[in-house]
Amino acid sequence: MHALIAVALYWARVVRRPIDARLKWRRIGGFLIIALGAALVRLWVNPKALPSNGLFWSEVLGVLAVYAFCWSLVLATRVRALEPWFGGLDRMYLWHRRTAIAGFLLLVAHVVLATTAGNRGVSRVGDALGVLALVGLSALVAVSLARIARLIRLAYEPWLLTHRAIGLFVAAAVVHGALVDPLLRASALLRVTYLAMGALGLLAYAYQELVARLVDRPAAYVVRRVERLAGETLDVTLAAVAAPFTARPGQFLLVSFGGADPSQRHPFSVAGVADDGSLRLSIQALGDYTHALYARLEAGTPARVSGPYGLFDYTLGGTRQVWIAAGGGVAPFLGWLRQPDGLAGRSIDFYYSVRAPADALYLDEIQAAATRAPGLRVHLIVTSKQGRLTVAHVQRHTTSRLADTHVFLCGPPAMTDSFARGLRRVDVPRDQVHFEHFAFR
Repeated sequence: MHALIAVALYWARVVRRPIDARLKWRRIGGFLIIALGAALVRLWVNPKALPSNGLFWSEVLGVLAVYAFCWSLVLATRVRALEPWFGGLDRMYLWHRRTAIAGFLLLVAHVVLATTAGNRGVSRVGDALGVLALVGLSALVAVSLARIARLIRLAYEPWLLTHRAIGLFVAAAVVHGALVDPLLRASALLRVTYLAMGALGLLAYAYQELVARLVDRPAAYVVRRVERLAGETLDVTLAAVAAPFTARPGQFLLVSFGGADPSQRHPFSVAGVADDGSLRLSIQALGDYTHALYARLEAGTPARVSGPYGLFDYTLGGTRQVWIAAGGGVAPFLGWLRQPDGLAGRSIDFYYSVRAPADALYLDEIQAAATRAPGLRVHLIVTSKQGRLTVAHVQRHTTSRLADTHVFLCGPPAMTDSFARGLRRVDVPRDQVHFEHFAFR
């Protein structure tokens, strides 16, 4: 009955809406995580006989913590088959962080309740593994929070190395529960469910650490051209050494240049795909890695490329669209502008926001595209003169009503998050606002 109610709610809120089918399915992943979590609680708890025993509830919270961490391991695998169900790799990572944080909070609540309930350990090994899991998972979740990472100045590479240990601590938590949880010892059904759940998470971890590198080998590319633009921006063309893979403008790649460790790849948006399969990247120097690229990258440098990933695609929208690019966020739109057949019949207002006129690096290219696509209108916003671009400004200068328009955003996370909230306040449906979360820590 509960499953039928959940399916009915999903159908009513998402599936029956008149939107592109790809948008309907991208919420299934998050919905499934929540629905299966609720089913897990229902399996453990009889609503007709709710126990008042604190120890019982501590065990339920512990099981839910393991459940959340196992999902976190599954979502860390970067298996592309999962992308459509979450709305892209960026949202898979978002759910990876959400489930890890939820698991941590549930774990803390489990420990507090177990301690206050006067839990007496039944297994020294189990208790030791529980302490190990608590300390290890707490540390890994803490350093993954942006503010703490900035405070301790933890660079991406060391963070990635430590983050890979998460599966070991989850394994400790799974074994801890199996050894000390009296509910699992008393019920074969609960025990099998718990062990299957833990096995799925640990198999995902084993796949990521042992198999993924063999199955999903990065493709060999070479830097064909490097152009250094103002504002420490690189315009780079990558040519495939062997057969190129298929990528669409708006997707992103994970790239390591030179002799860097292939596991230390960084995400870059595809700014164009040539007829011969070569890939164009627009890379703005924003951190240590990209600053080093701007200083040293030269033609002939080898590159290892994985992907493509992401579902940032203007074909998801209807005939009325708004594109908003800020700074280096212009990259995916450059590729879209090179597809005149796809732009035909669409009414598009393109807002290009830069700090100063000299920062509008691709304005000539954008304006040239507008001459080929009559429905494309370009709005250059120079923030040093006009102030920041706002939703109100977009409302005033867009030819179509925003509530009937699909809006595509790419720029700094603070800008995209702020715009997404502002658009919802003026009644633009959530499924008509498109952007990606480029935060992989």
